[in-house]
Amino acid sequence: MLPLLRGAARHGGSGRMMWARAFSTNKKILAPPMTYIAGEEMSWYTMKIIREKWVEPFINTSKWEYFDLSCKNRDDTKDKVLHDAVASGARIGAIFKEPTITPSADQVKEFGLSKAWGSPNGAMRRGWNGITIS
Repeated sequence: MLPLLRGAARHGGSGRMMWARAFSTNKKILAPPMTYIAGEEMSWYTMKIIREKWVEPFINTSKWEYFDLSCKNRDDTKDKVLHDAVASGARIGAIFKEPTITPSADQVKEFGLSKAWGSPNGAMRRGWNGITIS
């Protein structure tokens, strides 16, 4: 049984007390396997903060497979990271995808990419039987 959260009592409409419960154990919940696809720019930064503050302290994500689909990493791996992420998602069947960008001609120059890698969503739809998560 979880202890009551200190100061979390409130009165319900019927005059009886309702209590909020909180996690009080240092034991983390083990998350099931999942493919986690990291994106780019502000979505990556926002999810990093969320993971660090609200996921990682409470959830053991050691069974998650992480893939960096940033433009730079797709370029560095000649898009192999996209194919690996699609294969992982098809194998595991549970996928979380941060938004990614398809670089414009200006962004190709700005990021120093070898070429404008296309949108990953088509490869994901084909690999996941028509399902795309964004």
